[in-house]
Amino acid sequence: MEVVLEFIQNATVWVRAYIYDSDGNLADPTTSTKLTLTDPDGTKQVDDAAMTPDETGVYSYYYNTDSDSVKGWWSGEVWATDGTKKSTDSFSFKLKAGL
Repeated sequence: MEVVLEFIQNATVWVRAYIYDSDGNLADPTTSTKLTLTDPDGTKQVDDAAMTPDETGVYSYYYNTDSDSVKGWWSGEVWATDGTKKSTDSFSFKLKAGL
């Protein structure tokens, strides 16, 4: 699978999360899978947003950028809460000027 790390303004950024149980199998958390996206200026553009389930253990979120979206490296965090246990994963992507 190709992992895209650079997008241009006005693009849709697709974030996909894979949630595994302690045996390494895809599994749905009992509570939630959520996302935060922070722009290069440190402003949260998406805060605590629910991700959409695609299939067991696989979740997606689509973020639409526009021509005013801040260029540079964005950071993201996805977390899944299962009962009282929370697991977190971080990622980043670069947003460049549109054509």
